[in-house]
Amino acid sequence: MSIRLAILVSGRGSNMESILRAIKDGELDAKVEIVLSNNPEALALVTARKYGVHAIAVDNKGLSREEHEKRVLAELANYDIDLVVLAGYMRILTSNFLQQFKHKEGYFKVINIHPSLLPAFPGANAYEDAFKYGVLVSGITVHLADEKVDHGPILAQETFSRLESDTLESFKARGLAVEHKLYPKVLQSIAKNGIRLLPNEELIKQ
Repeated sequence: MSIRLAILVSGRGSNMESILRAIKDGELDAKVEIVLSNNPEALALVTARKYGVHAIAVDNKGLSREEHEKRVLAELANYDIDLVVLAGYMRILTSNFLQQFKHKEGYFKVINIHPSLLPAFPGANAYEDAFKYGVLVSGITVHLADEKVDHGPILAQETFSRLESDTLESFKARGLAVEHKLYPKVLQSIAKNGIRLLPNEELIKQ
C-alpha cells in the first residue's frame, strides 16, 4: 500500500533526498505530499522542488512555538497524510502537535531518525557525543516520536563501526550513509507491513 508522507526539514535535507530518490527509483511505495521547513533558506526546499514535490517554508522567526506549530498544522491539514517524517527538523514538537497525529492504537504517526543507538546519546550533537565518548560501535535509530526528545518506540536500528583512523568527519560520513539507506527501508516496510516495532518495544497507549 502506498503511503502518503509529509516531510519536515530544517537544512540541506539529505535524508529527505534519500527518500525522494527511493520513490523515484521504485524502491519506496510512497508519495511525498509536501515538504515543509521552518527555515526559508533551507536547501531542502530547492531539492524537493527538483523532484517535483510541493515545498514551502513556515518561518518560525518572531513566532512563539505555539503560533508556529499552529501555522504548520494549518498547512499540513490541506493534505491527507499517513505519516509525518522528520528529516533533520530542528524543532522540538509539542504534545499539542503530536496529538493531531495520534493513531487509534495510541502512538503518534510521526517518525524520526537519530544518529545514535538510542537511548544512548540523545540530543542535537549525537555524532559528536558518541565520537568524543570513544564508542567502538555506533549506529542509527528510526523511531516513532513521542513527547520526550529523541525518545519513543523503536522501529529499527543499524550499527556501524568506528575505525581507528576515523576523524569526526569520516565517522559522521559513515553514519550518514547508513541513515540514507535505513530511512527509506523502514518507510517501505511500513508501506508493506504497517508499523512493526523491534522486539521488546511497546506501543504506549496515551
